[in-house]
Amino acid sequence: MTALRRRKVVTMADRATMPRNGSSSVLWKAFDVLETFSQHKRVLTLSEVARLSGLPKSTVHRVLGMLLEVGAVEQQEGGFRIGLRMLSVASCSPEGLLRDAAMPHLLDLHKAVGRTIHLAVLQGTDVLYLEKLHARNSQSSPTDIGIRLPAHCTGVGKALLAHAPADTLDDLCSRPLPALTPRSLRVPAVLRRHLDRIRSTDVAFDHDEASVGLSCVARPILVGGRAVASISIGFHSDEQVDPALIGVLGRTTTAVARSLTARRDYHQYPSTPI
Repeated sequence: MTALRRRKVVTMADRATMPRNGSSSVLWKAFDVLETFSQHKRVLTLSEVARLSGLPKSTVHRVLGMLLEVGAVEQQEGGFRIGLRMLSVASCSPEGLLRDAAMPHLLDLHKAVGRTIHLAVLQGTDVLYLEKLHARNSQSSPTDIGIRLPAHCTGVGKALLAHAPADTLDDLCSRPLPALTPRSLRVPAVLRRHLDRIRSTDVAFDHDEASVGLSCVARPILVGGRAVASISIGFHSDEQVDPALIGVLGRTTTAVARSLTARRDYHQYPSTPI
């Protein structure tokens, strides 16, 4: 079977300028509705979905009806929620395979270091979090499973950007870099130099760049020279990172890469665009 050509990930900004005609319009609106739900607001009323999506109530009512029929959303007391069918569909993705292969090693790492652990992949110029294991008494952070953040503002994202295709970096550096904190990297030339250093060591740091007071060290999971994901260990910004953390993190990313390669269904993974 001929491989599909890799396509650029469509961002929210891109979607706002794309034509929406006929059946494609219905599909866009369905995703507009689905994306109103979040980890912080898992149950929404029809009025809330309309307000958050910017769609008319009549349109939202029609789209929700379609999504209810196929099980993409479910109705419960107090409103609507994402349906379990969406979890079943998502589990079939290559990222589901990656998470399954990584989980035993993430749990071992979490037990060994007792700190917050993240597993993430690159999606366009954003980083998407697939897993988060919390440390006890960890402070609030902007990360959670399914959350996307600008990759250059995070340790996991920079570890992946250092191995990203040239067109991804060119796209990112062709416009002003968004910032999450005053310490986020904002100048494209500075980011490129930063990524050059990371590429030579395969160790990336985030110092107050995604959230003030929080830092992390991250390393990529390399399979066949390709960074398929990355793992980070979090720590408070007033702490000095223990070099031993970098070593145990490296052993974990190597173990995950070996587990992925050993999977019988792994051959499907490398050709899939992240």
